[in-house]
Amino acid sequence: MSWSQSSITNQQGTLIVCIIASIIHGAVWFQLVLCSSVRQKSMQWIYAYLITDILLLFRFFFIYVIHSTSKDCLPNEVWASFICYFEATVDNYLNVLEVYILLALNICRYIQIAYNRNVYIKDPKLLFFAHLIIYLLPLITLIIQSLIGWARLEYFFDDVCDIRYTNLYVQIFNVIIEFVLPIALNILVISISIRNVHITSGLRTTNHHISAREKYHRSLVIQFLCFYIIWLSLWSPNVIVYQFTSGRSVLTTNVRLINFIEIALDPLIIGALDVRFWHAWKKLWIDFRKKYLKCLQVPERQIRPIVANAIVKRSEKQQETRF
Repeated sequence: MSWSQSSITNQQGTLIVCIIASIIHGAVWFQLVLCSSVRQKSMQWIYAYLITDILLLFRFFFIYVIHSTSKDCLPNEVWASFICYFEATVDNYLNVLEVYILLALNICRYIQIAYNRNVYIKDPKLLFFAHLIIYLLPLITLIIQSLIGWARLEYFFDDVCDIRYTNLYVQIFNVIIEFVLPIALNILVISISIRNVHITSGLRTTNHHISAREKYHRSLVIQFLCFYIIWLSLWSPNVIVYQFTSGRSVLTTNVRLINFIEIALDPLIIGALDVRFWHAWKKLWIDFRKKYLKCLQVPERQIRPIVANAIVKRSEKQQETRF
């Protein structure tokens, strides 16, 4: 189960990126604990997305530790099979979850913009089933493909485990389900959101008045569009290459490195585009400055009474000796 030295060397760049990404994600979740303003129902898809990032980081560290420290010549067969399936399937499964989570976030924002309906409060059951479907359907699809022989597990000695698809039609089907369909739906929802905001703004401009709600809706569309362009350029190569190449190839290693760079950037991009994170960061910084300045002022306040008391006591002693 141990990697060769060359395989470990090839993973060093990814290891460094994953360590940096873990620090950045840790700071975001620490902020979640401290700031109640970012613990909102309307942010559930954002946090679901960030959780998939954390699971991808865990998957890499877990596989890296297993393959770089294992010394067993004959490992337990069940344990070895579990590691092999975990390594071959979890990366692609979590990346597929991310694109559908973003689609759900995009749809919820469109409903808010077009119909002024807060689905997070008015439709909690529908959101629950949406979460359930998004998490289960990719897993069920993978299991069915394995059972009917469309996908099979391949183990490369002294290297990696990988899923190989039996024919080109299965690969095309997976690309459509995992990439083309969700991307097309996201682009469609973004387009009609932009159109809705443009039409509404045009009508309001004729009346020389644009409400705060419409400005907020416009900022939501711009935020998601900026994030989606950056995310798509870094996320898509890994999903496409996964279907057509082996896990041993240099191309696969490089696109996974790009994918982890995207994971490291996710909290920064989301934080930069969502005003609620900015407000939380600003509040934390102001509170920190106040506490820091207060700590600096404490010694000065403590010294003055002590010195004054010492002078008073000394003068009292001098008066007593005179009498």
